[in-house]
Amino acid sequence: MKKHIRGLIVLASLCSLTAPAWAQGEAAYPTKPIRLIVPSPAGGEPDTVARLVAQQMSADLRQPVIVENKPGAGGLIGVAAVANAKPDGYTIGVSYQAALSLSPHLLLKKLFDPLTDIAGIGLISVSGNALMVPAKSPISSYADLVRRAKASPGTMNFGSWGDGSAGHISGEIMKRYAGISIQHVAYKGSTEALMGMLAGDLDATFGGWALASAQVKAGTVRILAVTSPDRASMFPDAPTFRELGIPFGLNSWYGVIAPAGVPASIVQRLQASVEKAVGQASVAASLKTMGMQPQSSTAEQLQQRIRTDYEVWGKEISAAGIKPH
Repeated sequence: MKKHIRGLIVLASLCSLTAPAWAQGEAAYPTKPIRLIVPSPAGGEPDTVARLVAQQMSADLRQPVIVENKPGAGGLIGVAAVANAKPDGYTIGVSYQAALSLSPHLLLKKLFDPLTDIAGIGLISVSGNALMVPAKSPISSYADLVRRAKASPGTMNFGSWGDGSAGHISGEIMKRYAGISIQHVAYKGSTEALMGMLAGDLDATFGGWALASAQVKAGTVRILAVTSPDRASMFPDAPTFRELGIPFGLNSWYGVIAPAGVPASIVQRLQASVEKAVGQASVAASLKTMGMQPQSSTAEQLQQRIRTDYEVWGKEISAAGIKPH
């Protein structure tokens, strides 16, 4: 009996040694710097958002979170770098909606599958796009734009930040449901499209909330509609597409992602760190000045958002007749 009891004590001692060692291994993450890949050049909006979050995460995780810019192919190069990284939690990324849910539909040769190669960590912010006209334009509302377009088919135009962009596809959705013929003009960026409109080359253009808000404050544009599911607090009088009878409404967003296969415990640690960063008053204030609404989420919620948005954009791109290349 004594030998049996002594054996149980030894076994219990071994368990007490091995279990904490395993637990400590999980709790120790991270033990070295983390790469945070951004799919855009330094100085752009995605880079600014990433650096805001990286600074807070570095303090929380007690390891440097180093921003690495990998621009190209509408964000696909950077996201592909995340998707192909080792799933150990030491390479993560900041992505925006289009790079995960829209742009992959436009390439014949897929660089990654957003539904199987990416793990969502957590949201950072949400925003949207706005349809605007010059403040001096005779177009007073969305209904007025539709009326004028129907009266003179093919003579009006709208701009966006490129063929296949969210602004372009939003315009095609608008055209289809309104039953109007209005030409799309692609620019290199939303600022360029705005300048083209203010110079008299466009009747209307789409742009992000930050750009649109700055122009509203400057008194240069009028907002006709927003493409988000709900009205934007900065444009409370502007109706959503859904209010106008267009069954479409998606938020733009920024979120932190990782390669698929990262251990669940590490995903949870990273998600908690992102949520803590977004909850910082200084981060929230900076995001709001950029025309975004700070918003955190669970990893599962971001994963579902990626899937839903991917399916919606795929359907709309196909309906618009935009072919992958």
